[in-house]
Amino acid sequence: MSTRSPLGYHYNDGGINNQKFALLGLCAAALKNQDSNGRRIYLPKIFSRDQHDKRSSLHDFDVVFWGDVFEDFCKRWGIVVVDMPNVSYADRIERGGWTLFGEGAGQIGKYYHTKGDISASLAADFFRSLIPRVKSKPIFQAICNQVFFSQNIDTVAQLRIEEDWFNYCKQHLATVVEEKEDFYLEAHQIVQKIKNTLPDAGSTIFVVCDERYIFAPKWEIASKTYDETGVKIIWKSDLISHEDYDALSPLEASLIDFEVSALAPRFVGNSRSTFANLLCFERFARSFRPAGDCYIYNNAEPTLGRRTDLGTAFVPKDVCAAQ
Repeated sequence: MSTRSPLGYHYNDGGINNQKFALLGLCAAALKNQDSNGRRIYLPKIFSRDQHDKRSSLHDFDVVFWGDVFEDFCKRWGIVVVDMPNVSYADRIERGGWTLFGEGAGQIGKYYHTKGDISASLAADFFRSLIPRVKSKPIFQAICNQVFFSQNIDTVAQLRIEEDWFNYCKQHLATVVEEKEDFYLEAHQIVQKIKNTLPDAGSTIFVVCDERYIFAPKWEIASKTYDETGVKIIWKSDLISHEDYDALSPLEASLIDFEVSALAPRFVGNSRSTFANLLCFERFARSFRPAGDCYIYNNAEPTLGRRTDLGTAFVPKDVCAAQ
């Protein structure tokens, strides 16, 4: 019997897409081991992150994702899932698998020049197998029915306008991004770029963001956007009751945003965001959706940039480079 400890971490304290990257990194790290004992992993808890830290909570993996589907993925790749041991972690980096996050992000980035190999990759199989349970809930079906059938919306846009993004742009991106880039825009500015680029997008766009953490009331943002662009924006909280929306955990709200965006005929996002990049990658991994139905707004132009990278890059000139 092996005395080698299984690989793993307690939980990653980032948003759900950062957590996905950390878990992918864990699987990739396990595959580097030649013997089966070194391919034993334990699954982390999944963190529901409230930016104000009032409703943050931890959940077992198979409460959030379909555990049997994910374990089948692990078996295909020779990875063995074991119970979480009693472990003392050295620090937040080790406890949260943040080194593994870098490993996971690298699993996607390496396909920038070899896109033909994506569909059979570990990363593609991983994301096809990481299925949120919330997709099976009536609230998700009701939102999708409203967006894609009742209102016949074909464009979903990510509004990265939350408090944490503003602070990240001010404290980090503003100091490291050398070329001009629209990494922080207000909602009406994003929608104006959409209107300039996609005149057939229609009069209504469905928008996704962490509504609980925006600087102004959503009705005020929607009103200004309509006044400036003539385009109506609707949010998921417009489509369900106040009680149902309030009952959603931060994690459920984020997962719903992601999964609705994955189904959209067209998606507009910010390539500095793991949400937008992972979404583009997953749309291809799941159903061979072309990169060309994803766009970015953080390019320094009055129009959107059309993605050619399948979510494998984050600098606008690389994201939209001619292939």
